[in-house]
Amino acid sequence: MRLARIRFNKRSVMVTWLISYISVLFVPIIISGVLYAAAWHVVESEVNRANNSVLEQMEQAIDNSLKGIERLSVEIALSKQVTGFMNTVKPLTDSDYYDLVSIANDLRVYQTANDFIEQIYIFYRNSDTVISTRDHTDSRKLFEAIRMKDELSYEEWAQFFEKPYIQEYAPITLREDGNSVKAVMYAKSVILANPDHPGAVILFVMKDSKLLENIPSASNKTSIAVLDKENRLVASTGFKHRPDFLDYDKFSGKNGLFIGTDSGKRAAVSYITSGSTGWKYIAMIPAELFDDKMKYMKKLIYASILLSLFMGGVVTYLFLRKNYMPIHLLIRSFSVKSGISFHEGSNEYGFLQDTLNHTFAEKEQIDRRLHQHRDAIRSHFLQGLLKGRLEQNVPVHESLVAHDIRLASPHFAVLLFQIEHFGKLEISDYAAPQKVRMLHFIIMNVAEEVIGNHNRAFTTEMDDLQACIVNFGSEPDKEELKRVAMQVKSYLLDHFHVHLTVAISGIHQEIYGIPTAYQETLAALEYRLVMGSGEIIGYDDLPSSETVRQSRSYYYPLHVEHQLINFVKSGDYEKSNALINEIIEINVSDASLSVSLAKCLMFDLISTLLKTMDEIGASSNKREFIERGNQVDRLIGCQTIKEMKLQIREVLNQVCRSIQEDRQQEHNQLSQHVIEYVMNNYSDENLNISLVGEKFGLTPSYLSKQFKAQTGEALLDVISRTRLAEAKRLLSLQKMTVAEIAKKVGYTDINTFNRIFKKFEGITPGKYKDIQ
Repeated sequence: MRLARIRFNKRSVMVTWLISYISVLFVPIIISGVLYAAAWHVVESEVNRANNSVLEQMEQAIDNSLKGIERLSVEIALSKQVTGFMNTVKPLTDSDYYDLVSIANDLRVYQTANDFIEQIYIFYRNSDTVISTRDHTDSRKLFEAIRMKDELSYEEWAQFFEKPYIQEYAPITLREDGNSVKAVMYAKSVILANPDHPGAVILFVMKDSKLLENIPSASNKTSIAVLDKENRLVASTGFKHRPDFLDYDKFSGKNGLFIGTDSGKRAAVSYITSGSTGWKYIAMIPAELFDDKMKYMKKLIYASILLSLFMGGVVTYLFLRKNYMPIHLLIRSFSVKSGISFHEGSNEYGFLQDTLNHTFAEKEQIDRRLHQHRDAIRSHFLQGLLKGRLEQNVPVHESLVAHDIRLASPHFAVLLFQIEHFGKLEISDYAAPQKVRMLHFIIMNVAEEVIGNHNRAFTTEMDDLQACIVNFGSEPDKEELKRVAMQVKSYLLDHFHVHLTVAISGIHQEIYGIPTAYQETLAALEYRLVMGSGEIIGYDDLPSSETVRQSRSYYYPLHVEHQLINFVKSGDYEKSNALINEIIEINVSDASLSVSLAKCLMFDLISTLLKTMDEIGASSNKREFIERGNQVDRLIGCQTIKEMKLQIREVLNQVCRSIQEDRQQEHNQLSQHVIEYVMNNYSDENLNISLVGEKFGLTPSYLSKQFKAQTGEALLDVISRTRLAEAKRLLSLQKMTVAEIAKKVGYTDINTFNRIFKKFEGITPGKYKDIQ
């Protein structure tokens, strides 16, 4: 009774049953289709296997013959008689006619070497002479004998032989005794050492019948065709005309099988591709030849109908029982999950409606809670937008609407804010993450306020940075971005003493340009290494690769590094600090220093200073001082060139002051007197350690040892550096020759001067003078 009542009173149940019955009717059709497809696949595989066997044998036979012909062409091209006749011009002499006969005899020998060759011609363009195995003639007679097309004119035919170099196959029509025979021609140029010489062309003619006469065939109704890469029908048998499917481009891949039509009749077409020539070998079998093989398919269909009737009865019975199950399961599920009990005799759909209303009410409560977390979800979406990670299955415009993001124009830019100093919040009791979140909240509100109503801003956190997507409401303006960045930076500085570094991207179109804009801000922010923290850095203001390439870009030569090391060792803070400032100023003055080179400069300067400090610590009692001062960690921890400059200055001051204190305690007047004597007598060519020792009444070895202990330098090096310092000054004046300068600073031998100059300065005096 229940089933009857539901059947007649519930339309949806009737629809469900109707669909069920229709599904039962589809079962035999589906099974028959599967059986038909299986049978067709079996027949198709069998036909393809048989055709491929024929085609592979045909490919092997023809390719081997063609390779033999190509080898013969090389032998003929290397023949001295053949190449010697290329210089002959008209009129021909008796000697030339004798050569013609000799060449023709040789061609007959070559012809017998390959059964496929019908005729061999050699066309000498210089004398317009054509030699064959039978006789000799000219190009006009050759044109009458072989043509690529019947409608081809002699001038068009002659253009084929005007190519600089010929080595190709072409289908032709061979005229013999008034009859036209299809054939294939292989043409190969014979060229002398002089490329401007007209040369000659060897022509091998092979009849289609000879190419295909030994080809095995699965049936006398099987048609064979060969297509070359230019879609020309090289050879064929069994085709009364060329079908539409005989198109080279239609035979994609190395082999395959498809069903084509020839004169309205269906046929199975198999093909393979030659690995050596690229030709397509094609076999076509009429469908009528394998229709007999499809008879067993009828038996399969009959069996499938019987099976379908049986299965249809079973399925119909199951659906009759199953039709009510969906409603029954829904009622039971809703009754258990919603807590609303279902009373027997009640209306099922009424119960489902009440339960759904209750479910929708709960959904609205969930939506309200979800709305409370909208900002976090929106922020996550903006982060994915900046990084170019969007859901592929959801259109972008739908995601924008879902997150209440309305765009004013297709023009976008990105601002990136990095907190350099927390200002007033630095002394607060908040933890660092809380400080960052608080400042990001302030930056977000200030940025949205500054941007105004005509432009739109969307902010989010990105790896401890605050990113702001600017959507221009009118024409995009780079100066507008700089104004926004300056106002946000000034507001945070004036009210909270917070220092910000702001990176500005370029202006991009469409929403897909936002990830590119974000990457530009990261590149601009990285450039704070050069410009320093607390700056506004625009991506468009960064030095281009061309600017970096054209500028000097990097300046820190070896002689300057040696000079800096010596200044630090001597404890001269003023000179060492001035030299470091000069190095940094030269590198960053033209604003073309790239970030990578800036890092190299920082690493090089810090490395130089650390190596010098290590050497000072190893040679004195300063090791404990250096380790206690934690200078290494302070130097390596620098993030910008400006910060590095300040740290180096502070470390230099400590190191140099300590060295000076030691020098004042340990030094006596000897080293000073020696240096003064060297400064006053460096131009004396006899000045050496022995002469200085005699001056002060000391042996050379003792004097050297004491001087080294007091100054840290060898006396001979001091003499050389003093002379070279004066030499560099004179070289920069550009008034004296190198030889004159060498003599003036105490070197009688210019070679010695050049060697010592290059040792200390890294370059020769002549090159040093040229670069000044």
